[in-house]
Amino acid sequence: MSQMDVRVVLVEPEHEGNIGSVARLAKNFGVEELWIVNPKTELGVESRVYAVHAKELIENAVVVKNLKEAFRGVNFIIGTTAIAAKRTTNVLRMPVTPEELGEKAASVKGKIAVLLGRESKGLSNRELDRCDVIVTIPTSPVYRTLNVASAAAIILYELWKAKLQSPRGYFEEAGQDERMRLVRFFDRLSEESRLPVFKRRLATKAFHNVISRAFVSKREATLMMGVLRRASKTDKD
Repeated sequence: MSQMDVRVVLVEPEHEGNIGSVARLAKNFGVEELWIVNPKTELGVESRVYAVHAKELIENAVVVKNLKEAFRGVNFIIGTTAIAAKRTTNVLRMPVTPEELGEKAASVKGKIAVLLGRESKGLSNRELDRCDVIVTIPTSPVYRTLNVASAAAIILYELWKAKLQSPRGYFEEAGQDERMRLVRFFDRLSEESRLPVFKRRLATKAFHNVISRAFVSKREATLMMGVLRRASKTDKD
């Protein structure tokens, strides 16, 4: 069984019933951590009723004020959205499917946070920009948006399947700090290449997307940083 460790993070949930339903699903798929960012409702009787036999996840839920706190100890952040990119130029919302995510996550050790947005408007662009990879569940164009608990069920199921798979030769994945250093080196090189600011921002985001979807190992990150450092005019981090 994979050593993948999943944390569910609910961002400003608005309905108790959904919190309870997500807690129940988390327990169904072996998730032991439920973190809640700035809830807009109580964690009262209704949430416990919907949680059924997962009441302990409600009772032990970690309530925090912002995403920075919710990401403590996390190695990889998965954002969820019903709105995928309609144009190939929209690098922010370039998603993977839950199945694709599971296939890649099967080989990874470390803490993975699954970010689920508000019932009314999901995650903002700014919040999605903090994620390493974006997941979209393919649905009918007639009605794309799933209930937050339904979305959680599909994503957590795919991650659970990945966790159950036989080990495929685990690697030590590059952590958040290492990936961000790699992105900074790339951004510096883009700046020295005198790219226009707008194109530089898009290129840096695209590079971030690529290394996140690829689940880069520490060794790979170190090698790439060495090349980018040499290519850069400065040797400062």
